[in-house]
Amino acid sequence: MEMQLTQRQELKVALTKELVQAIELLQYSTLELQSLLHEQALENPFIELRERKRTVNKRRERTDQKHYIENVSAFNRSLASHLHAQLVGMYICDKERRALDYLIASLDEYGYLHTTIAEAACHLQIEETIVSRALHMLRSLDPAGVGAENLPHCLYLQLIRLPQRDELAETIVTEYFEPFVHKKWKEMKAKLGVELADLQRVWELIRTLHPRPGSLYNDEQMTYIVPDVIVSYSNGAWSVTINEDIIPTIVWNESYERKVQTDDPRVQKYIEEKRQQFLWIQRCLTQRATTIEQIACELVYRQRDYFEKGSLHMKPLTMREVATALNIHESTVSRAVKNKYMQTPHGLIDMRRFFTSGVDEHASQEKVKRLIAELIKQENGQKPLSDQNIADLLQQRYNICVARRTVAKYREQLHIPPASKRKQYA
Repeated sequence: MEMQLTQRQELKVALTKELVQAIELLQYSTLELQSLLHEQALENPFIELRERKRTVNKRRERTDQKHYIENVSAFNRSLASHLHAQLVGMYICDKERRALDYLIASLDEYGYLHTTIAEAACHLQIEETIVSRALHMLRSLDPAGVGAENLPHCLYLQLIRLPQRDELAETIVTEYFEPFVHKKWKEMKAKLGVELADLQRVWELIRTLHPRPGSLYNDEQMTYIVPDVIVSYSNGAWSVTINEDIIPTIVWNESYERKVQTDDPRVQKYIEEKRQQFLWIQRCLTQRATTIEQIACELVYRQRDYFEKGSLHMKPLTMREVATALNIHESTVSRAVKNKYMQTPHGLIDMRRFFTSGVDEHASQEKVKRLIAELIKQENGQKPLSDQNIADLLQQRYNICVARRTVAKYREQLHIPPASKRKQYA
């Protein structure tokens, strides 16, 4: 085989460092983008970040004044601090105080205790009777159920503190909890000598209890999602606006440039490099906003029924369709909608939710799930709908052909139990 040296011309896309960073910047969430800009400002002394002046919508301001409770600052208290606050003024000896502190510190985020009296006594080097008294004191505090060993015990601690004790409910959660939650009520009926209506009454009572009492308290500040895109309707047309208030404006610091400007070529080269870096960030931000706005406009156009009528009218849509319409790559659409949120007349929505495969030509997964939830909500509790019944109703009422196993899959995703566990006996 003879070796030859030939020339061939090819066209390839070279992913430079700047291009890779521009692609990454497109998929950044608002918080990630803000963090990046602050990092760039620290690295580049000529970049100045200025917070935008938030524009106040007078109409929205009047609306918000009606919801005074939403304007009150959040006050969060941890479960431990809530329990300690109840001990103030109570006479407790030093050893009991140490035991209480240890037990409270051993609670998990739901209020359950995962240590035993023996383990606590061994760790603290005190008598088990003292730890036992401290545990009894802990379980008498608010919220009811705190300090429980497991879920049945947690429910029992809440039941015994009701104004009117229910012996049947207490017996069920302590001795027959597993068959009860799996609704093996016919077996329990014979063992307990009660009617199905009595078991149904206990079921409704237990549903009013809190399975995780400790989760009512936390020491974390609430996190609010700020929309990247705002869609509104005015003057007979839909408008799409990029929420620029959440992104600080980057400005070239000319005063600092004048201070450091000299005839030294090294300084001039340094300033020029930083200027190019600043211009690159500006271009990336502009391109990012333009891309997101184009995709948002296309979503409003293709999902017009959703914006006008609600989530039940969301149509099947793929990223490939939007990419083809905008003459961009499908991966660009995927990056642009990642961790982005849109404020719509029907609430805040993740932009990825607009892309959903369809069960048929006119019904998206989102629509079918909502219809399933609505049918189950309206069902007769004594004769709950099976998955096949739901599939038949979808075909009869909405002309949506769905297989039984598909209904079962969507029902499980909605965290709705099967018909056998939804059945009511009174």
